[in-house]
Amino acid sequence: MKVVYLCGRICSGKSSYRPEVKRIKVSNVVRSIINTNDRKKLQNTMHLDQQIIDGLIIHISQHIKMGVKELIIDGIRQPSILKSLLEVFPGKVVWLQVPIKERKRRYEHRKAEKDTESFDKADNKPIELECQEIYGIFKYNLQILNNY
Repeated sequence: MKVVYLCGRICSGKSSYRPEVKRIKVSNVVRSIINTNDRKKLQNTMHLDQQIIDGLIIHISQHIKMGVKELIIDGIRQPSILKSLLEVFPGKVVWLQVPIKERKRRYEHRKAEKDTESFDKADNKPIELECQEIYGIFKYNLQILNNY
């Protein structure tokens, strides 16, 4: 099975990247662990990285058993999670690079129920800054798509 790890900051276009391909949204795994849709609470989960890794391994394994040929893991925010998953399920890492003005416009335009705080506040949470570290740590092994 081909695994694509899709990364990027808030509103970088992850949900619109190759929508025809089966995907596991990391946020859904996190929601199941902490039982909430509130972005503020979802972004306060860095201490749950091992639980998130374990949950993702279970989901990916289920897709393998079902015979899925390609799978996108959508929205990893922590380098520790990406590193662990790459060790178990090698794959391609894709980073969606979008200017902050465009991401802010998208965030404000979508008016999602989970967006309980301003873009500036949400985009500067420790978990989002940790997400940016993925770019720094893996930049030589990323496929970078600009202005997606």
